[in-house]
Amino acid sequence: MKKHIFAAATALLLAGCASTETVLSQPVTQTFHSTDSATKVAFCLANKNNTAALDREDGAKVVLIKNGYGGVSMAFSVYPDGTGSRIEYRKKFGTIGGIWRQCIGPDAKRAEVIPMGSASLRS
Repeated sequence: MKKHIFAAATALLLAGCASTETVLSQPVTQTFHSTDSATKVAFCLANKNNTAALDREDGAKVVLIKNGYGGVSMAFSVYPDGTGSRIEYRKKFGTIGGIWRQCIGPDAKRAEVIPMGSASLRS
């Protein structure tokens, strides 16, 4: 019986890791540019959502927002960009509230999204 419980717990832990990678591998929902540093934005996102920012090898600070069941509902990848930061927002599930918007700063600009294949049309 203990083996079955251990196997079930292990499966749940592995499923949680897979959902994180699933969300991070999705296309970016929105990109923002902020005059605040990447460290400041990531700290704010983590602090307001009672979680920690994760450092990645590509230089990003990643903040994962989880729902009540432990699944990742939103992921923020925050990159240094000049004197400010670039925030890539990925949304998997809807959540109530948008306190995260306070963290990107009042002067954050939403980046223009150019659909793939249409870049040649703008040249």
